[in-house]
Amino acid sequence: MLQLWKLVLLCGVLTGTSESLLDNLGNDLSNVVDKLEPVLHDGLETVDNTLKGILEKLKVDLGVLQKSSAWQLAKQKAQEAEKLLNNVISKLLPTNTDIFGLKISNSLILDVKAEPIDDGKGLNLSFPVIANVTVAGPIIGQIINLKASLDLLTAVTIETDPQTHQPVAVLGECASDPTSISLSLLDKHSQIINKFVNSVINTLKSTVSSLLQKEICPLIRIFIHSLDVNVIQQVIDNLQHKTQLQTLI
Repeated sequence: MLQLWKLVLLCGVLTGTSESLLDNLGNDLSNVVDKLEPVLHDGLETVDNTLKGILEKLKVDLGVLQKSSAWQLAKQKAQEAEKLLNNVISKLLPTNTDIFGLKISNSLILDVKAEPIDDGKGLNLSFPVIANVTVAGPIIGQIINLKASLDLLTAVTIETDPQTHQPVAVLGECASDPTSISLSLLDKHSQIINKFVNSVINTLKSTVSSLLQKEICPLIRIFIHSLDVNVIQQVIDNLQHKTQLQTLI
C-alpha cells in the first residue's frame, strides 16, 4: 500500500513537471513565432520592393524599345508579312478581315507581368496590349472606331545552350488570353451601328485577337531576347523567394 502511494505521488510530480515543461515550451515557441513573423514580413516586403523595381525597369525598357526606330521597323515588317499572308489566303478563302474591312493601328504593349512556373525554372509572362481598330460595316457603309485590349501570354525558361554551354532564355508559344479580350466603341453611334457591332462582336474579337497576336508576338520575342539572361534569372529567384516566405508566414 505504501509503495502504491509513492507511485501515485511520483506520477503526480512527473505530471506537474511535464505540464510545466509543455507550458514553457509553448511559451518559448510562441515567442519565437512572434519574433520571426515581423522578420518574415520585412523579408517579404524587401523581396516585393526588389521585384517591383526589376519589373518597373523591364517596363521602362519595354517603353524605350517600343519608341525606337528598330522596333517600328520590326513592327512594319511584321505588318507587311501579315498583309502578304492575308492576301494569299484571301485568294483561297475569304476572311473575316476582308468582310469587315478591319484594320489594326497604334498597337502598344502597356506592361509586363511575371509569375513563377510551378517547377521554379521559368516565368509565365503576361503583356497587356491595346490597339485602335477600324471596321467598315458591310451594310451600313460607315467606318466604326473601336478600342481593343487583350493580354498576350507566353513563358520563358532559362536553359543551357548545348554549343556554348551558356544560359539562354527560351521563349514558349505566344498566344492571346481569350478571357481578356475586350472591344469598346470610341465614339457615339446610332442604335443601328450599336446593334451591328453587338451582332458581330464575337467574330470581331476573334479576328482582332488573331491579328494582334501575329503582329505583337514577334516583337515580344525581340524584347525577351534583348534582356540579359541574368535579369530574367533574378526575377525567377525573387519570385521563388517570395513564394517561400509566403509559405512560412
